[in-house]
Amino acid sequence: MDSDLDRLGVALSLTEEEESGLVVPAGLWHAEPISRSFYIVGRLLSTKPFHPEALQSTLRAAFNPGKGLDFKMIEGDRFLLRFFHPLDRDRVLVRCPWAYDKHLLILAPVNPTDNPSLVDLNFCDFHVHIHGLPLGKMSKEVCSYIGNKLGRFKEADLDKEGMAWGSSVRIRVAIDVNKPLTRALKIRTILGDEQLVTFTYERLPNFCYYCGCLGHLSRQCELQFSDGFF
Repeated sequence: MDSDLDRLGVALSLTEEEESGLVVPAGLWHAEPISRSFYIVGRLLSTKPFHPEALQSTLRAAFNPGKGLDFKMIEGDRFLLRFFHPLDRDRVLVRCPWAYDKHLLILAPVNPTDNPSLVDLNFCDFHVHIHGLPLGKMSKEVCSYIGNKLGRFKEADLDKEGMAWGSSVRIRVAIDVNKPLTRALKIRTILGDEQLVTFTYERLPNFCYYCGCLGHLSRQCELQFSDGFF
């Protein structure tokens, strides 16, 4: 879906006139835009092609926004969603992860001052359960330390005393979708103590049991076919 100009841009050498550019008034460029729209940019993490019309129809039904939703494909495999009330947009973001045909949808908010083509779409929020922690270690500090090992720690489900209790503690983490999911970690202290903790992920879409990555199944894993069966 790339344009001819996009393909040429890899080796584009600007002319003197192009390099001189265009000077625009500061008030025009830096003025805060007046917008009644609220945006999300996204992409589908899949090796399979998809039909934009089918995706649009599915998202409208799944999100069910009270004030409406517009959908538009932009460059590459990215799409842009326009909502007309911040509550509709925020409900979608807080309920991540979403999936389409069991493939992960990576979604991120976009400000009117942002270029949606440049927004980072390599992280997705997941709820993760940490199993194996002693009761006295189910604190925000410990959860944050472990969560930042998995990705980017967001929050933990704790009681009013700042602790969790039970067989596991639930945290929310932004995970790099290009890396294998972490199944377990051996926690060590400088005193020589060791504790094995394991992880389960809520609403996990298609992923590969062979390499642990999202976006494809084991039978489609290139690593499996390159591991020397012949």
